[in-house]
Amino acid sequence: MKPVKRQANRVLAAAAGLFAGALALKYHYPGNELAAALLTISEASLAGGVADWFAVTALFRRPLGFPYHTALVPRNRERIIEALTRTIEQDFFNKQSIADRIHQVNILDKLTAYAGTRISKAGVRTVLDTLLAELAQTIDPGAVGKYGERLLKVILRRQSAAPQAAALLRWTLQEEKGGELYTAVVNELAVRCAQEGTREAIYNYLEQLKQNTAQKNWLASLVTGVLEGMDGINLEDAATALHEELIRTVDELAGPEHPVRQWFQEELKEVSVNLETPEWAAIIDDWKNGQLARASFAGPLTAVVQAILEAFKRPSAYRDSVADWLVGQLASYWQQVKESTLLQHRAETYLKTLLTDIFNKEHSLVGQVAGSALRKLSDEELNQFIEDKAGEDLDWIRINGVFVGGIAGLVLAVVQWLV
Repeated sequence: MKPVKRQANRVLAAAAGLFAGALALKYHYPGNELAAALLTISEASLAGGVADWFAVTALFRRPLGFPYHTALVPRNRERIIEALTRTIEQDFFNKQSIADRIHQVNILDKLTAYAGTRISKAGVRTVLDTLLAELAQTIDPGAVGKYGERLLKVILRRQSAAPQAAALLRWTLQEEKGGELYTAVVNELAVRCAQEGTREAIYNYLEQLKQNTAQKNWLASLVTGVLEGMDGINLEDAATALHEELIRTVDELAGPEHPVRQWFQEELKEVSVNLETPEWAAIIDDWKNGQLARASFAGPLTAVVQAILEAFKRPSAYRDSVADWLVGQLASYWQQVKESTLLQHRAETYLKTLLTDIFNKEHSLVGQVAGSALRKLSDEELNQFIEDKAGEDLDWIRINGVFVGGIAGLVLAVVQWLV
């Protein structure tokens, strides 16, 4: 019990004792004016003390079990909580007061002081290592692969391929790599021609050509039928012959003095110039976008991310290297901030703007947190909370009631004596 509360109880008890003593004197000395005056004073003092005790107690409980307009705080619990919440949110911690306070404080100085006394390089290293391990456990490789594919395609679509192609061709010509490029193209063409599928493609083309020719008119259909009957048209042999001729032609293209090689060199120069024009750039970009639409990078990216995450899930040289690199980067940036007044000003402005924006957007949380904390209190805890915040004032009301009542009784006794 608080000292002032004990003092208020003692004063009220003293008033009751004084009243009992005055009543005894009045009983033994019925005609004594001093005894009558003392009774009037003590009676008024006790009445004032009891009245104020009843009023103060009625705020929180039912004094002497009296039910009418008592226990006001528990009975009006929600209204009081809402009023307190509204006061905290709109008066004590309103948006403007928070913004003013944020702009008065030098946030970066406080962070620097805290970091100098509480944060060590080894501690940061431990935190980063733990963070890397936790991230490796929670990241979904498939989701990262899909997101990486979308991001990569967006980046590639935004980049025009024509300037890079033109630059590559100019470098090829400057380094006299045109002959090597021609040889690579011819070699790839030779490999494709040598495949059995190429002969099948030639045969299918001849078959399609025969059908198209026979359908032109009745005479072409008649001649085609007669030649087939006489074995004049053998598509199998024709396809084989054409395939062999194609292979020989491609082999001849590989010759160092072949006219096509010279033509290829001249065309490269012209193409390198044409790639700078908008028409060719549009064609190259359309081709590039078509290839990107058909390409899939999600699988390879997912596999790469999966391998990286597996290496980070447990202590490894890779995780140590990344953690050490991050520590070094953070230390370097922090040193730059401490040495640069411009960076400090920018960081301070950014932090204040960020915190102000956060408080403005989430300001309602102030009231929600306060209301949630108050609603967790029981009726008795809420009573105690309000009594504690009121301090000693409620108990002084009781003490004042006794003395004010006594003064009122003294005035009444004087009036009675004069009358």
